[in-house]
Amino acid sequence: MSSMRCCRRCCRQGERYMPCQLQSSHSVIQAEWDLCDLLDGARALHDALLDYEGDGVYADLLLPWLRANPPALAWLRSFAQRQGNPVPPASNEELWVLQAFSRIGQVLVLPLQQARGNGNGEGWAGPPLSLAEYEAFVEAMGMTVLRPAEFSPFYHEIVELKPAGSVHARAAIMAWRWPCVMLGNMLFARGGVDVCAGKTIFKPGIADASTLYWADRRKGRPVNDLSHGWGGNSQWRTSFRRDYVVGDTRFYNVDGKYDLAGQVADAADAGHFPALTLAERIELLTQRCLVSNTTAHDDLFPYDDCWRESADNGGVQERWPRWLSALRGGGKRETKA
Repeated sequence: MSSMRCCRRCCRQGERYMPCQLQSSHSVIQAEWDLCDLLDGARALHDALLDYEGDGVYADLLLPWLRANPPALAWLRSFAQRQGNPVPPASNEELWVLQAFSRIGQVLVLPLQQARGNGNGEGWAGPPLSLAEYEAFVEAMGMTVLRPAEFSPFYHEIVELKPAGSVHARAAIMAWRWPCVMLGNMLFARGGVDVCAGKTIFKPGIADASTLYWADRRKGRPVNDLSHGWGGNSQWRTSFRRDYVVGDTRFYNVDGKYDLAGQVADAADAGHFPALTLAERIELLTQRCLVSNTTAHDDLFPYDDCWRESADNGGVQERWPRWLSALRGGGKRETKA
């Protein structure tokens, strides 16, 4: 069993190092793993990918890392099997490790994106990695690759939008850029897709070009993440967003504190961003961007909101646009408390 030790750079206060206080409620979760070592190993791989200048990153970096890091693979598989009521617990330190792996994944899919001049992945093609190699890597980490046929904001990220002939046409997936990735029943990464939809469902220039939240790096669109703006060490103390499928229910941002389903989130704005209607906040949370609303999108703060919906064997795809449209038509904008 690994001994517990502090990371020396655990807590944010500018760039000052402050020892972390491991909470007793997390001790059982953390006792079996040296989470600081796992985070350091993921961070080292991320940085190595950014510095790589060869032409075979899978053989040169990814395979050796997999062979050298069995504890990380074992921890990921253990996390995937964790049970909850209905969602399993996770410590802050574990969410930091998951976020580090998420940032690796976002670097690896850069070659599958197209530069459009307004993302923070511009100017670099990304590491030389094929789609098959990306899938092999995440599967070696104990994850599952999915390509759900019906569009859902839970599983799909809109990369490019093609307007449909009918302004009310429901969203249809035209092509996959990269697949959805699951860690157990937790969403690890949404799949990147090209979509065709009516203008009343997804607005061109908004759904595929507005600021993408909970995103560290993309080509072709601006991104916003809680890790941005921090120093080289402190940025790695950012929590991963957890979305789950449990039975027939999809849970969005389970660690958020304002439940939009209960409509008790009127205090969530708290000066963070211009007031949004309930429908706009649900849209921003579930899609991770605005898709139909022309509200200024570059300085919002959806990170505290959470939401759940019935999966109903894909029925959400049919009901979601109509239900959200009804909310848009009847909702008043929330005001700050």
